[in-house]
Amino acid sequence: MTPPPAPRGRRAELLEAAVDVVADSGLRGLTHRAVDARAGLPEGTCSAYLRTRLALLAGLTEHVGGILAHDVDAMAVAAGPRAEDPDAVADAVTDLLLRWLGRPELVRTQAELALEAARRPELMAVFDPWRRGLVRVVEELVRCTGREDPALRAAVGVAAIEGVLGSAIRMPSAERAAFVRAAVPLVVRGLHVTG
Repeated sequence: MTPPPAPRGRRAELLEAAVDVVADSGLRGLTHRAVDARAGLPEGTCSAYLRTRLALLAGLTEHVGGILAHDVDAMAVAAGPRAEDPDAVADAVTDLLLRWLGRPELVRTQAELALEAARRPELMAVFDPWRRGLVRVVEELVRCTGREDPALRAAVGVAAIEGVLGSAIRMPSAERAAFVRAAVPLVVRGLHVTG
């Protein structure tokens, strides 16, 4: 899987620092000052680029969603021609999750933002298009198998994979890969069951 294009510019640098702040301190710790400190920039830099807390949250959601969406699209390209082979799809999804677990700060930040988006409609407006896009990608893979109810299967599959990822990130790092390699095939085979 090719890596996403490296973020460029001061705004991207600030958003990468924000990922680290949220991963370490949760959303409570996300302040303009904390982002400036993490980025090693003068105080006031973050607020010059992302003026309000909502702008910072929305920018961070867009940033994280863009990285994850790129990875999902690459996974779909790799798995698409082999969508009817549950083992090939499981391998592609496993590779995707292991890639994300290689950046645990990104996974933790995405989880924090997802919960915050559920409470704040203005943030959900930024989060939801990425999430719907993810479900659409999986739905297209399911549709290629000819299985019934591809939309429902995709929604359930994405929720299950999110659960696998969330469980893995809470495990000791030495146990994560083995868990993902065991769990993902179970989920993918469930999507491939006829009916």
